[in-house]
Formats: sequence, structure tokens, C-alpha cells
Amino acid sequence: MKRKPVVSLEDRVPQLRQRRRKRANRRLVGVVLLFVFLIIIVLYFQSPYSKVQNIQITGNSGISEEQAIKLSGISAGDSYWTLNTDEAENRLKDNQMIKNAEVKRDLPLNVEVIIEEFDKVALSRENQQFRAVYENGYIGDPLSVQDINFSAPVLNGFQQGKVINNLASALSDLPGNVLNSISEVHYTPSEVDSNKIILYMNDGFEVHAVIPTLAEKMTHYPSIVSQLDPEVKGIIDLEVGSYFRAYDAGEAAAGDTEEALEEQIEEAAEGLPDNDVPTIEENSEG
Repeated sequence: MKRKPVVSLEDRVPQLRQRRRKRANRRLVGVVLLFVFLIIIVLYFQSPYSKVQNIQITGNSGISEEQAIKLSGISAGDSYWTLNTDEAENRLKDNQMIKNAEVKRDLPLNVEVIIEEFDKVALSRENQQFRAVYENGYIGDPLSVQDINFSAPVLNGFQQGKVINNLASALSDLPGNVLNSISEVHYTPSEVDSNKIILYMNDGFEVHAVIPTLAEKMTHYPSIVSQLDPEVKGIIDLEVGSYFRAYDAGEAAAGDTEEALEEQIEEAAEGLPDNDVPTIEENSEG
């Protein structure tokens, strides 16, 4: 067996010192690099390169871009990486005109705000001012004539509250062609029923209805009108049943309108289920 060479202590001391020096240098380099990295991070977050540069608003119509930005609580110059998008979305959805909102980062330093507003279903007329009425019943701020860029029925006699909330919900459930055929809606409550309304149609007919059954019954308006003589205008009463009363009862009787109506009802109902075409009864009195 060969014997290992013996290294004297004097020879080993320089080697140990060199190893310690290398370890110390590595530690020092690590600390310096960490310190430099931290400085870079601090400088980055203090620089414009970590701030929101642009805020893009899409989907808005009743709310201006300036209003949307203010509602979101986000400003150009805010920290891009610490931005709380959930909080911004909740602030936007607190507004009664906004149905839904999404806020997301758009690299490199932009923010996109996507807004879904409640649909406008009517215009409320108060004196000489018009206000948009949304499907949730909210009545917006007064509009100038040039700001009215949508077609909708004009409401008269309504105030913010439960009645207009229910009416707006009913109007939002109507097919587009039926909603567009309504010219005006007048609130005509009675001591017996606070939900009575009168609808003035673009085709010259007048509809008496109640808000709770408005959507259900007015959905069939095209079928109802198809059963009537377009030359004989009058009142279509949908409050309880469904019947028609001509404005000029004498003219209706002279023109034998009752027989004509019955024939039109039979023709319109041919080949259709009984509940598809509501039956209109003619009342020639008053």
C-alpha cells in the first residue's frame, strides 16, 4: 500500500485563504447584483415606463368617454402593474346606465374598458325636455334634440319609480317591430288599477292595456291588426279581453264592419293554433 503524501500545514494555509477569498468574492458579487436589481426595480416603478399611458373606452353610447374614465377610477399615470381591474369594473357597474363592464390590460401600457349599457326602450317627456328611459327603468339626464339618435316610444305622465321600472321591462320584452310601432305611451291610472296605460300606435290605432300583461298581449299586435279593416281606426282594448271599438260607431255600423271583422279573423286564424291569433271582438257602442 502506497502512503499518501503528507502536506504540511504551511503549504495548506495559502490554499485555504484563497478558497475563503473566492467564497467572499462570490458573496459580494451576489449582494451587489441583488442591490443593483432592486435599484433597477425601484427606478422602473418610478419611471413613466410602468405607468398607464392610454385608456380606451368601447361600447359606450349614453355615457361619454370622459364619464366612463371617471367612473372607472383609472387615470393616465397610474401604476400599470398594480391596477385593480376588478375594483374598476365594480365601480363602473354601480352606474345605473351600465349593465356590464370589463377592464383589462392591453400591453404594453394601455387599458381597455369595454362597456355594455342597458338598452334604451323609450323617451320620457317632461315639459319640453326628453330623457332616455333604459330597460331597467332608469331615466337619464335631459337630452338635446341632436343627442336623440334612436327611435323609441315617447312616455307621458311617468315618474321614476316602480311603475316605469315595470313598463320599461315590458317594453324591453317586446319584439323590435312591435316596439317601433308604438308612438306614445300615456299613463292613465284609475282608483281601481294603477297600471292602466294608453298606447298610440304609428298606424293610427289606440291600444288600452295594463302594464303587467303588456308584453304578453302586445307581442300579438301584428296579428291583431291583421284582423281589422285598416281604413277603420279605433280603440283596441287589451286590458281584460281583446276587443275593438271604432272611433266612429255610426260609420262602423254603416260599413257592416262587424261582418268584415269576423271574416278577417277567420281568414287570419286559418291553419294556425287557436292561441296564436287572439280573437278580437268588435264593440260598436260608444
